[in-house]
Amino acid sequence: MTVHIALLRGVNAAGNRQVAAEELTTLLTELGHADARTGPKVGDLVFASGGQTGAELQTQIETALMDRFSLRTDVYVRTADAWRALVAANPFPEFAAQDPGWLMTLFLKDAPDKKAVGALRAAIRGREQVRAESRQLYAVYPDGVGGSKLTNSLVEKTLGARITGRNWTTVLALEAMLDG
Repeated sequence: MTVHIALLRGVNAAGNRQVAAEELTTLLTELGHADARTGPKVGDLVFASGGQTGAELQTQIETALMDRFSLRTDVYVRTADAWRALVAANPFPEFAAQDPGWLMTLFLKDAPDKKAVGALRAAIRGREQVRAESRQLYAVYPDGVGGSKLTNSLVEKTLGARITGRNWTTVLALEAMLDG
């Protein structure tokens, strides 16, 4: 069995149907996954699964969420090894140590196009910085996320892909769950 982390986009956010943690873990168990538990947020799941790929798991969970809860959302799956690798690949370790709440990891289903990442960097109008590594973007918000012009909408439009984001504190909390 391989341990996975699944991130659900926008679950329990304003305007979306509320889904309880127990409902999500029960759903994963019914899908045949083991040791399902929620992370720091209800939309963060850790579970063990057999031989399915991340893409297969994403599709399976998205379909089950729609069938069970009428919840249309994107799911982003990483293995425990991939999660540890994305923590190690953080290009902003000093900022992460200083202000982990303002370092965001933005998850994509596929690696972003390099030209699109360049266009995103060119679109930044503040002090934010963005780096791409594999299927993640790391975004530093030195002046906070709330007033930033580097919004999820801008990122998605520029990259032509949907994303979900977690701050560095959440990323590290999920990593800690992999060993427990």
